[in-house]
Amino acid sequence: MESTVTLRVVTPQDVPALVRLRLATRIETYRDIYPAEWIEGFDAAASEERFRKIAADPEQHLYFIEVDGACAGYLCYGRELEPTMPPDSICINMLYLLRAFQRRGVGSFALAHVRAYCRALGRDRFYNGCNLHNESALRFYRAMGGRVVAEYGGHENKALDQTVFEHLAGST
Repeated sequence: MESTVTLRVVTPQDVPALVRLRLATRIETYRDIYPAEWIEGFDAAASEERFRKIAADPEQHLYFIEVDGACAGYLCYGRELEPTMPPDSICINMLYLLRAFQRRGVGSFALAHVRAYCRALGRDRFYNGCNLHNESALRFYRAMGGRVVAEYGGHENKALDQTVFEHLAGST
């Protein structure tokens, strides 16, 4: 039986649940990459404030990703939020899936959604950043047709090392 993947808009009332999900995905994804204090000292209040601003920003699209009604992760895309991204670009600013939902086509669904958004706007490409040490995510973005256009590595803090991918909106 095939799973049903859907996107559900994050409302202001959903932000505390999104912050809990962010911490869970951060632990799963970055435990061996980020400094321990970045995880152990996770600032839920600052994260909540950031997500409330993103949710209220008309240039951002913030969603829970659900699989058969269960929360699997979250997606945020729109104008670039990071200085490593090309100016005036469409970017996936956040795409995180809980490990239990990875390698099940959920990430592909999210990228297809962003491609369709770009095509609807007449944009031919979009970008995303990825931690240079997150090997499974790097493999995923390459498998999805992403082309590395920049790398920012060599920081003492590995959390700052980033790869920038470019994706063509017409690709599948």
